[in-house]
Amino acid sequence: MQTARLHLRPYGEDDFETLFTLLVLDPVVIRFWPDYADPALTRDDLHEMAERDLGTWILEGMGAGNPTWVIEAADPAVGPPGEFVGVAGVFPAENEWGPEPEVGCLLASRHQGRGLATEALAAVVSDATVRLGIPVLVAIVDTPNIASIRLVEKCGFSLERSYSGPDGRSYRRYVRRG
Repeated sequence: MQTARLHLRPYGEDDFETLFTLLVLDPVVIRFWPDYADPALTRDDLHEMAERDLGTWILEGMGAGNPTWVIEAADPAVGPPGEFVGVAGVFPAENEWGPEPEVGCLLASRHQGRGLATEALAAVVSDATVRLGIPVLVAIVDTPNIASIRLVEKCGFSLERSYSGPDGRSYRRYVRRG
C-alpha cells in the first residue's frame, strides 16, 4: 500500500530483527510495556519475550488472513526511501478484549510526532474494512497513552469503555464499525 509519505509492505519473517532492534529495544516505544522495563532483563530475555508476545501475535494475525505491514519511508522528508519507520496491522482478538480483530501501530521513536502513525493506521483500517470486509475493529489503548488515544480517535474509533485489565493496569477499548 502507498500513502502520501509512506510505503506499507507485507511483513516477512526477516523483519522481526529490525522490529526488535528499532522498536522493542527503544525505551520510548515500549514505555507503556512494564514487563519489558525490568532492568534485570538481558537482551536475550527481551528477544525471547518479543518473539513470544509480538512475533506470535503477528503470525497468528497473518495466519487468520489479517495483514501486518512494515511501514517504510517513501518521501525523502520522512527518511531515505525504504527506511524502516514501524509496523501496523490487524491482529487476532484476545479473549479479555472481545471477539473483534484489533489494530495496532508502532513507530520508531525518531518518526513519532509527525502524523505518520495516523497516515499508516488510516491505510490499514481502510484496507481491513474495504478489501478484507472486516465490519468491526477494536483498538486497546493504555489509558495514560495520550498519543495513541489521539491516533485511534483520528482514525474513526470511538471509546466504548474503560476498565482495568487482568494485569491491574487501566485500559480503554475503542471500536470502529464499518
